[in-house]
Amino acid sequence: MILGLDVGGTQTDAVLINEGVVIAETKTPTGDDLLETLRRSLRKTLQNLDPGQIERMAFSTTMATNAIVQDRLEKAGMIVSAGPGIDPGLFSVGPSFHVVKGCLDHQGFEAVPLDRKEVLNAAALIRKQGIENLGAVTKFSARNPSHENQIFEWLKGDFSNIAMGHEVSGVLNFPRRITTTYLNAALSGLHHKFVHSLIQILDKKGLHAPRFLLKPDGGTVSLTRTMGSPAHTAQSGPAASVMGALALDGCKGATLVLDIGGTTTDMAVVLDGVPLRAPYGIRLGSFRTLIRSLFTSSIGLGGDSEVGIKKEGGLYIGPMRKGMPAGFGGPVPTPTDAMITLGLLDAGDREAAKEAMKRLAVSLNKDVKEAAEYVLECSARKIADSARDFIHYINSRPVYTIHEVLKEEKIEPSSVVIIGGPAPQMAEYVSRALSLPCRVPSHHGVANAVGAALARVTTEITLQGDTERGYVSIPEANIHDRIDSRFDINAAISLARSVIEKLAAEKGANVEDLDFSVTEQQVFNMIRGYSRAGQNIRLKMCLVPGLIPEWKRGG
Repeated sequence: MILGLDVGGTQTDAVLINEGVVIAETKTPTGDDLLETLRRSLRKTLQNLDPGQIERMAFSTTMATNAIVQDRLEKAGMIVSAGPGIDPGLFSVGPSFHVVKGCLDHQGFEAVPLDRKEVLNAAALIRKQGIENLGAVTKFSARNPSHENQIFEWLKGDFSNIAMGHEVSGVLNFPRRITTTYLNAALSGLHHKFVHSLIQILDKKGLHAPRFLLKPDGGTVSLTRTMGSPAHTAQSGPAASVMGALALDGCKGATLVLDIGGTTTDMAVVLDGVPLRAPYGIRLGSFRTLIRSLFTSSIGLGGDSEVGIKKEGGLYIGPMRKGMPAGFGGPVPTPTDAMITLGLLDAGDREAAKEAMKRLAVSLNKDVKEAAEYVLECSARKIADSARDFIHYINSRPVYTIHEVLKEEKIEPSSVVIIGGPAPQMAEYVSRALSLPCRVPSHHGVANAVGAALARVTTEITLQGDTERGYVSIPEANIHDRIDSRFDINAAISLARSVIEKLAAEKGANVEDLDFSVTEQQVFNMIRGYSRAGQNIRLKMCLVPGLIPEWKRGG
């Protein structure tokens, strides 16, 4: 039996899945105390169930995203070195940013030794501000982490946590590496507390099955493996939407996925069951990162969004949510109140919902039902316009699936899958606004929890080989080894596959159920004089996001 739990901005959804069938689903209001919300959700979902029956647990949480968006990050200092070229001070982040001498060249060989005195002085200034978290980033550390490791050895006794840039990604992007490392440092205390508290909650309830967190790339990772990279758990909600739609619908052809929640509507595009991915990395608030992610977009419009009259006339819907709908005791009209008024939703206090719509109707010069209809039509048009903008944005740039780059392929969705609580009520309106057929799958209201429960483990590695100088590196696995001149692309693929299998096993994957994909493969001959002196080999390999086989067998 599998437990899936997704913490949304309005509701926390949970499901139990047994032999490929959803046998229980619950919704719990999401409160300010995330851990208390988890306790209440688990209590409601697991009542009268033997905890020993749970064989797998997966969670999707808004904790890291909320901390970034709400500016609740802990203070973190940064020590950065770059050498000649661009000034790393241009990418300063956090309250205490320090640039020190020392650099590696683009192949990862030391050009200037790290200045120990400057590192220690920078650390002293950071500690003087009462900062306990540190990020260390050196340019080209993905090729050689020795300088970052040296900083760690010098300072490991002085800080409660040290996040290092080479552990972020094998991709070379110095500014994004700085930002991502900073987030890992600034989120470390909050995330460690969350993980330890969640472990205590699960242990107390006798839930000892393997535990996973959903990542923004649509895959899962073992709960304890997230301790060193808390930023990689952010923005998992939209990824849960995509994986839930895949599980419940299949998403054949070019499919637009819309998850209409209480606070936001998340959107994504899936091509024949394969989600698009962001080519460079996710953006979290104002931070551009190297965190691998599915290609998603969100707008501030949901069933509980505030609806009001603009000064110049007409409606505004969202992006603010001011509590529950009026039909549930809330202070302002919402799309949910429109649904209740029209009899599309049998919930709450219909008279209170109608009264909220009446306030709008007076300003719109309409009767109550016309006003309610207009609210839902405007909501659908706003979603449709945002979806068109999203698709236009995708088509204006190189588009990546999890497997490969799609060259000169224009994406035009032929259908829409709508999930989320208001999905059945909004489907007809969205279908008209987009002029596309819409499908609402079963268990649409808890699709995110289904997606979290069924997503399999993912990981990605980057291999860089240089046969002239005789080295190969895989930063994600902390591998920096010698090679000889016979090392070629076939050897690189073989090495990468063995490494990714080991990493996947450490992250909790079933090694018999791995779907590999080479997402980048480049080989350059290096010429000295008139002869080939060696080869430069670059390879990226990933485990493709997908669903665990238990669902395929049962679904």
